[in-house]
Amino acid sequence: MNEAFILSLLEKFDTSSVKELEIQKDGTKISLSKNDRAIQSQAPAQFPTATSQAAASPVATKNTAEDASEKKAAASSKLSDALTIKSPIVGTFYRSPSPDSPAYVEKGKKVKKGDVICILEAMKMMNSLEAEFDCIIEDILVTNGELVEFDQDLFTVKKI
Repeated sequence: MNEAFILSLLEKFDTSSVKELEIQKDGTKISLSKNDRAIQSQAPAQFPTATSQAAASPVATKNTAEDASEKKAAASSKLSDALTIKSPIVGTFYRSPSPDSPAYVEKGKKVKKGDVICILEAMKMMNSLEAEFDCIIEDILVTNGELVEFDQDLFTVKKI
């Protein structure tokens, strides 16, 4: 199983009505399950690097649902020319490539098409999210280490 297959599988699973899926191939097992319950966010104890394949031990963090709803409400009151960049997958949101590195983007930063704006970790695979057009970051709607859902708003931007 390669990264492209796994990402395709995740996207199709998210959009389907299937509640549980288990696949086993060449000694690798993938189990997917959709729950209607609220999910408590978890973040790795040590920030994994893009080449890290070792499993980090997760540590429970505070539930950020209230913070996210406040940020979403603030984002919805922005000007109508503001657009959002959404998460293409379910995963953990990271603003920088490592804990010691600066964030890819900050509020007010101009971003060119193709620039990396964040990393989304799914199943220990690091996926860089790139800007699809030139824009200015108006707001960052999620916090570092937060679990994000498919199609969740990550950034409010203004197209330039």
